Amino acid sequence: MKKATSLILVALMGALLFAASFKKGETVYVSKDGTVQDGSGFFSKKLGSVKKGEVGTVVDTASSKAQVEFKSGLKGWIKTNNLTTKKIAGTTTTALDNFALSGKGSVSADGISAPEGENQDGGIQGIEPAKN
Repeated sequence: MKKATSLILVALMGALLFAASFKKGETVYVSKDGTVQDGSGFFSKKLGSVKKGEVGTVVDTASSKAQVEFKSGLKGWIKTNNLTTKKIAGTTTTALDNFALSGKGSVSADGISAPEGENQDGGIQGIEPAKN
């Protein structure tokens, strides 16, 4: 009996040590996409979702969830393992206005250009590609 009680106590202490804790008013960043709910309980209703890199402010904390008000206006509870205090880069997109392809030509809104002396299919001008 004492051994079982000791194991449970050690497990609870370990869980508390490894659970992320945030302070009210602290700025947090979404470290992985997550669901925002209207409460901290298991059966809480989904309000929306957030993507990696979104920024918010901690309003309250409870167990393994934090109530966060995101800059997008969404406010609700999210699991703390989806959050970090370290500023991270979110998803990025690249415009194809002039996108270099490692010295193998470029892609632009006007189309694909091959390096000088090569066809767009990668062959050398004046030499026909092999036919299968």
